[in-house]
Amino acid sequence: MRCLWTAADVNRLLVFAVFVVALLSARVARAETWEAPVGGKSLPLQGRVVCGPATGGWVLDADGRGIRPPATDDAIGRAADVKVAANAVSCATASTLTLVATARFATIDPTTTTLFVDEARLELHGRGLRGAIVRWFSQGHAGEDRCVAPQTDASGEKCSVAVARGLPADPSASDLWQMPAGSRDAPDVVTFDAAARRVDRDAMLLHPARIVVDSLVPPGVAVDLTGGGTARIALAHPDAVASADCGAASCAVSGNVILVGGVSNLSSALAVRMRLAPRVFFRHADTLDATPLVQVPVLPCGMSIASGEVIRDVDRTRLVVRVDARCAADAGTMRWFSAGRALDVLGVTQSAGAAYVLLGVDRVDGDEVVVTATRGGADASSIGQARARTRVLPFPHATLSFGTGETIDFVPTNRDAVVRWAKAQGLGRLVLLPVEGVYDVRTERGDTLLRGQRGAAGFVALRFAWRVPTLPAPFDAADLAIVDDPLQRPIHEGAIAVTLASVVELDCGSGMDERRIAPGDVAHVSFSERDACRVVFHRERLKPDDGAQHLQLEVTVTRVDGEPRPEAHVLESVVLRNGDRPRSRWLKHVAGPFDHVTVRVSHVQGTQAETEKEEPSIQWGVVFGTGHFRLYGTTAIPTGLYRVADSGHSGILSLNLGVLMRVTWLDSEGHEGFLGLEGGVMAEGLANDTDASGHSLTQVAVVTGVGLSVPIANRSLATETSINLHAWFEYEISRDLGSEPGSPFGFVFGPSISIGNVGTNF
Repeated sequence: MRCLWTAADVNRLLVFAVFVVALLSARVARAETWEAPVGGKSLPLQGRVVCGPATGGWVLDADGRGIRPPATDDAIGRAADVKVAANAVSCATASTLTLVATARFATIDPTTTTLFVDEARLELHGRGLRGAIVRWFSQGHAGEDRCVAPQTDASGEKCSVAVARGLPADPSASDLWQMPAGSRDAPDVVTFDAAARRVDRDAMLLHPARIVVDSLVPPGVAVDLTGGGTARIALAHPDAVASADCGAASCAVSGNVILVGGVSNLSSALAVRMRLAPRVFFRHADTLDATPLVQVPVLPCGMSIASGEVIRDVDRTRLVVRVDARCAADAGTMRWFSAGRALDVLGVTQSAGAAYVLLGVDRVDGDEVVVTATRGGADASSIGQARARTRVLPFPHATLSFGTGETIDFVPTNRDAVVRWAKAQGLGRLVLLPVEGVYDVRTERGDTLLRGQRGAAGFVALRFAWRVPTLPAPFDAADLAIVDDPLQRPIHEGAIAVTLASVVELDCGSGMDERRIAPGDVAHVSFSERDACRVVFHRERLKPDDGAQHLQLEVTVTRVDGEPRPEAHVLESVVLRNGDRPRSRWLKHVAGPFDHVTVRVSHVQGTQAETEKEEPSIQWGVVFGTGHFRLYGTTAIPTGLYRVADSGHSGILSLNLGVLMRVTWLDSEGHEGFLGLEGGVMAEGLANDTDASGHSLTQVAVVTGVGLSVPIANRSLATETSINLHAWFEYEISRDLGSEPGSPFGFVFGPSISIGNVGTNF
């Protein structure tokens, strides 16, 4: 195989590789941060050179192999960036070195440094403390504080700085560091002292000579003898206690508690002598004690909070404490406390040998409630204690409906509304409460029903009580907390849309002839009874619970030709409430036979709660006319008639005029049929028409026959206009009376235009 690479190709590849390496070197070059005290010695650059001038008061050594910190204090905390490289040739790919000037390290006397754990304070003694920084790390959080204005006395300087709460009371813990003023805390920071020596982080650790605690057991801790076996005493600072001595009783430190056994008497307190870890002291008053004696109350009475989790962040919170049989008889005389406050005893009841005490604790804010009982009278020693977690009561998010599934957004005053709300978890449940003067509450068939009181108005938030039904009576109905629904609802009358056919009717006539029109039908009523029709609203059929029915009545009247009568249109609102007698609305403006009246009644949208049986509207149609035939007169202007008669009097009659009587049938809407019987008087051949022989065709004749009529305007009205086609037998009166030659009888056919329709129906 022959190699295809040339020397030029290899050179190009090498150049590209050098470029890539240089590029990668430039990208991976990362910044460094050095910090050193002002006035300190020059820092060696460790085989590197500075590319360019130094800034920020830093001075480059003459040989370029070191750099000296600024000499004045005004540079403390300020940073300056310089470029450094392995040599001058590599300055094109130089990295950044950040230089920070700090104050000199403070001289701290480790034998007099004291950590006050419960005060979250560190007390320092030494020299050069002004501006000194103390950093701390505790429970995943870091922070710092600095000495701003140290106090000076003959022994030197003294300063207190704040530290985190919850620092361990362990002298060997590594949670505190000292740093000079102006220093930074980051992983890439390298710290130097004034002699240009690198300072390791461990060298900056602070180990207080004394650790002072103000409490050894949490507030409210007691020895509960009611559980049998070994009692437990919780420790506030487990790492501070090395051992414990309880005298006749046995004590042993185990983890974060002291296990106590062998306490058989009913003394009011147990004396516990604690031996603290080296360099840890307990402070009471101004005295520091390495072996403090702690009095822990002994609780002979077994107690528990029977009402479960206590509701917090609401006013007037209550809870129920169960006192076991050993002390149940004295439950009524006990005094109760929580968080330093005396609690009100609201009731005591006995059940199954135990006593239950209802206590008012007002407002609870913390995550836990501790209730302590003491003896009544002069002896105020604690005899029992109960604890419970707290919880936030969820908002009920109640919904109201009339039982149909559709929710309503108001509290009705005339009928019951079904209330539903979210179920709570745990022992308790939410119960809807009545509000005096606003609304009432009752239960029926498992549903909670709500009704606003008559006269109530405005807005109201539903009120709920937290109850625990598993408590003995009467505490199972005790309101342990009160919470309001966040939604404010208006209070007003509610309306259920009733079936319109049950309360609205259309009646025509009177007395024995009264006729009820069925909804949806088109009824025919005699034109003579046009003023005897009315819409009847039966208020007496409404129940008071139905509320106001907001209806809309619409009446439209159209003429027989289909054109509306604008003056007859009615659109009005009707509000129906329960009453003793019905209301009527008479139909008006029926002006002509076969006027078509449409009556529509509907619910006004949005004014009533919908139900499944609700009808959106109800409608009737009434035609005021009952005739089947019509006899009417009209004027006719035939054009282009053709007469068939004797040979001297046959031909085209170009202009004619006459009056006709016409009879035809009527449909259910009062429209005439197209074919009818006709008869009348015609003046024919008015344009001096003549036949082929020159004889005059002008005559006055009586005609009778059939006609086909098509209305083109104002159908069935007095001003009707139509086009027609006629076929008539004629008798020429003028020819017969004038004794003119020829027969007076003939047959005429042809079209015409007729205007008018004046007649009667039968």
